[in-house]
Amino acid sequence: MPRLPFAASILAATLLSLPALAADSHDHHGNHPAHEHGVGKLDVALEGNTLTLHLDTPLINLVGFEHAATSARDKQTVQAMAKTLRDVGAMFATDAAAQCKPAEIQLESAVLPPALLGEKAASGAAEATASNDGHADLDGDFALVCASPGMLNTVDVGGLLRAFPGFQRIDVQLATPKKQAAFQLTPGNTAIPLN
Repeated sequence: MPRLPFAASILAATLLSLPALAADSHDHHGNHPAHEHGVGKLDVALEGNTLTLHLDTPLINLVGFEHAATSARDKQTVQAMAKTLRDVGAMFATDAAAQCKPAEIQLESAVLPPALLGEKAASGAAEATASNDGHADLDGDFALVCASPGMLNTVDVGGLLRAFPGFQRIDVQLATPKKQAAFQLTPGNTAIPLN
């Protein structure tokens, strides 16, 4: 099942213009960013009136574990995490004047079944299983459509950091028509300047 094709193409096109930044965020296999507890990766792109955010984080930062959710308690924890992440306006605050509204949200983890994340399973998809190395990540794709994108000056991830105190740092790659940059956000520094 394609995952946010428009968002992926926007991020790919804009981040390819940042080769040094893109290279730094990937592991030696060139697949996913390196797995580091307490650290998340966030790619942010603005193209036209669409703001896309891609979050890649160790699952432990969000739910406190990285194994398959088999107990009732673990399943409830995962469902609560997914519900919290789906409140995009609370997780990623944008300037009110920009009038940004969530358009599409997708959450995925190799160790969590799509149903626990509020996703529909692709036909014929197998049940999620634990990773071989004991590490598991969550990928979140968030697309917002802004009625007045020219009024969008910042994205604040303070809600994300407050909701999930497992984050010590979020490494951000930003690409907009006006700016390409990298940032490190912490609980005391949560705003991403877009201009």
